[in-house]
Amino acid sequence: MAHKAIRMEVAEFQDTFFPLPDDVTADRRPQWPAGIFNELAAGDKLTEQDIQTRFVTAINDNDLMPGLKMSTSSDKPDVTDIGNFKQKPDAAIFKADSVPTDGRPHWADQLVTVEFKRYTTSQDPFDDRKDDGFDSDAETRKEVRGQLIDYAELVFRVQHRTALFMILVINRNVRVLRWDRSGTVVTRAFDYVDQPQTLCEILWRMSLLSDEQLGMDTSATRLHPGDTDYNLMDFLALQAPDDLASEERMLKPDELKTDRPVLAHVRDKFREAVSSNWPRYRVEVPSGNTTRIFLVGKPAFYTHGMACRGTKGFVAWDTQAQRFVWLKDAWRLDYERMESEGAILRKLNAKGVINVPTLVCHGDIRNQKTRTPDIWEARQPIPSAPSGTLSASPSATLVNSSASSTSAPRKRSSGQMEVDETLGGEEEYTLRRHAHYRIVVEEIGKPLSDFRRGRQLVGVIMDCVQAHKDAVMKANVVHRDISSGNILILPTVMYDENGGNPYVSWQGLLTDWELSKPIHEAEPLLRPRQPPRTGTWQFLSVGMLTENPKTVEIPDDLESYLHVLLYFSVRYLNSDCKDPAEFIESYFDSYTLQGGVYKCGARKREVIKVAGKLTVGDGVPLFFQSPMDDIFSELLPVFKAYYKVQDHLKARTTTAEPPPEPIEPPSSPTIPSSPTSAMEERRHSRALKALPARKKWASYSDDEPTDAEKHDAALLADHDFVLSTLYNAFRSKKRWGLDKVKDRVPIDYKPQVPLAIARGASARTMKRRKTDVAAPVPPTFSSLPPRLTQSEVPKAG
Repeated sequence: MAHKAIRMEVAEFQDTFFPLPDDVTADRRPQWPAGIFNELAAGDKLTEQDIQTRFVTAINDNDLMPGLKMSTSSDKPDVTDIGNFKQKPDAAIFKADSVPTDGRPHWADQLVTVEFKRYTTSQDPFDDRKDDGFDSDAETRKEVRGQLIDYAELVFRVQHRTALFMILVINRNVRVLRWDRSGTVVTRAFDYVDQPQTLCEILWRMSLLSDEQLGMDTSATRLHPGDTDYNLMDFLALQAPDDLASEERMLKPDELKTDRPVLAHVRDKFREAVSSNWPRYRVEVPSGNTTRIFLVGKPAFYTHGMACRGTKGFVAWDTQAQRFVWLKDAWRLDYERMESEGAILRKLNAKGVINVPTLVCHGDIRNQKTRTPDIWEARQPIPSAPSGTLSASPSATLVNSSASSTSAPRKRSSGQMEVDETLGGEEEYTLRRHAHYRIVVEEIGKPLSDFRRGRQLVGVIMDCVQAHKDAVMKANVVHRDISSGNILILPTVMYDENGGNPYVSWQGLLTDWELSKPIHEAEPLLRPRQPPRTGTWQFLSVGMLTENPKTVEIPDDLESYLHVLLYFSVRYLNSDCKDPAEFIESYFDSYTLQGGVYKCGARKREVIKVAGKLTVGDGVPLFFQSPMDDIFSELLPVFKAYYKVQDHLKARTTTAEPPPEPIEPPSSPTIPSSPTSAMEERRHSRALKALPARKKWASYSDDEPTDAEKHDAALLADHDFVLSTLYNAFRSKKRWGLDKVKDRVPIDYKPQVPLAIARGASARTMKRRKTDVAAPVPPTFSSLPPRLTQSEVPKAG
């Protein structure tokens, strides 16, 4: 939609969100002094600190919120490790028995966040003078709005929340805000000095609200030191004698003490979750007609942003099965006929799809849904959406819509890179609906960035391509969100073909199926199950970033695998690329703006559609000096041919260059084979037998696709050619070496071209986070063939 903030009159806000309890009538309200806020009448003559101190004093001294107290915290950040950016909101409202006395925010205990500003006009993020476009466009106002978004995001991250109320005091004016995962409802500003009874009524009603009405998630119960489950979590964080190291290696005869050992990376993640000062909870997850209980601490993963799905991932303790599991908490898109991720996983598991998570339980949480879309839709008629569209994400409106329709290269702002964006510049017609949802799976994996060698990286991605193929062939489902965070590594105990010689092998798992969709719907829907351009911007195909709307097809997801492989290769492997940070920025983060709509960046389009080869400036080829070069030199020309055929079919022409000459990278020392290596090749060979051979290049230059181009384009109709290309490189051990290096993107790297300015985002939000692209999502996996060569397997004993 066009504006995430919805203005509401004060009386309506009060009646909608702060209703009086059934046993309390309006005539029972206290009698408040008429001049309760007279100490703040001086207005602009007061400093922000003066306003804050006098306001808080007036609230507490007059007991305007029985059972609650307001406490200041503007000078000191939280002493915990909550939030690396050390946010310091001016004040917050707490329960009377939990009021902090150290002047710190105490994010885990805040009920209502409070912020103070001195200047009425320049620091008010909203403009009551505007009926259309409530959010103000002035830079200083947008900075304040971004600051408020940061605060709301942090409270939702630390606590288990359905909504958050916030009070914004701007000199003599005040606004009350309500945040949820769909947007924000904001009152009109009013003068609390002249209208003290209005603010007193709001605060009194707020004190009468239940925890649920205040936006607390009542399916999550806070644990405190001394509680039985709190102590249990401390115990579970201790290393056990039968824990198994997660590193790839052959196991010693006495090392495997149990059939289901806890792997070290799992115990380490749980220990990290409870050794911090983050709050701990007992959380409920539906399981059929019953409810299961899980213990969680600090999330191992969380997404950034407010108006989004707000995904958090936990290494959790299953109190019923007595084991560690992976629990994902998210606000899923809530539309008719949209399957939940758990329902999709159940189908994939039942069909025997390999290399995907194993479902434990899942379900919507207590019918908790965002309320902001209902308020928006009740306020204005919804125009007919263009054919094939549902609506764009609220986050898509963060960028200034006054941008020109040029195609100059730019980069997406970090606030616009959410997985569930439509990524278009067009106006939205409604806010997205979200429902609170949790899903639990058996496996707990490692982020893809933990790979140790290029060969291992290829093997993990190959496993996930095989999972994608299996899902298409057996369940008729296409993933639609192939990205770095959804391809994971699972250390797995494996055995040789005779059931002996155990070893730990790192396998690949394709996770996060929530955006997946049947390839062919049984019947046409009146509107898409999800917005047409879903996925993670950096790894979307050129076609998905160019056409809007476009249905995700097999070639699109296959291209996304290619982008993931390229990203990790450039960032973590030895290569001729002198400036990996600049390459990643220009290839993965950039975009063009055409007619107000975000389109594919110039460099990605050049590589995939025009050149069909990798270069690092002035046409110099990019080499990794390993079989990785073979993968890119085989796949890139095929994608180039595919787009030429597709463009021709759509009666458009693209100037195509001749395919590149065969690449012969420098040779590297031979790595000897090993019994496990031979076994994994036989395993893959059986799985990938009868794949089509790669046709040699023919010479072509006309716009009309040649037979050779049509042949190559057809290779992307299924997964076999990509799988065979990966496998051929994977088994080419003669030139694989120990090629991974430390992260080649400096931690203090700053984008060379400023990111698009996001409406309402703060300077912190706009900085390119080092982990934004490859955000790890510890997941789940299944067993796969060994990945070890002789040089990679430490000797037992």
